[in-house]
Amino acid sequence: MASSMTQRLAVGAALFGGLLAGVTANRAVVQMPAWERIGVLSWACFTRAENHGIGMVFYPVLGLAALLFTVATAIAFRFDRKARDLRAGPIYAAAALAITWAVVTRAVLVPALSSLGDVGTSAAEVRRIFLHYATWSGVNDLLHVTHVRLKSVGAHRRIVRSQR
Repeated sequence: MASSMTQRLAVGAALFGGLLAGVTANRAVVQMPAWERIGVLSWACFTRAENHGIGMVFYPVLGLAALLFTVATAIAFRFDRKARDLRAGPIYAAAALAITWAVVTRAVLVPALSSLGDVGTSAAEVRRIFLHYATWSGVNDLLHVTHVRLKSVGAHRRIVRSQR
């Protein structure tokens, strides 16, 4: 049985992780294939506008909330004496995956998108950035899916149900 604090953190991690997974799925399954058909210059224009509007706040807040709740859940679980009978592996793996996707996002994806402002309308350069972004987005998407799988279906559900 986990403490109420650990349970609340797990609910927050599942909520924000689920929202992030939805955004990720939309990008991977709907947006990226559509942008490949429409063209990379249109993608670049959209991405510039998206990242200077509400996206400038929405995406970082969502990603940071998912990361912090996931890591906080793992830390709370580690020190939660009431949760000793629950399996710890998936909880710590979810935190490690969250840290990994946050690093990939910050170290690879954000700089790629930021470089769009410097290339103007050079189709070849925008195509190079698009392919780089698409490749690393795929890696990040896999990390997100695995992360959410560990949280939603595995570890965090056990924490929340342990109180019942």
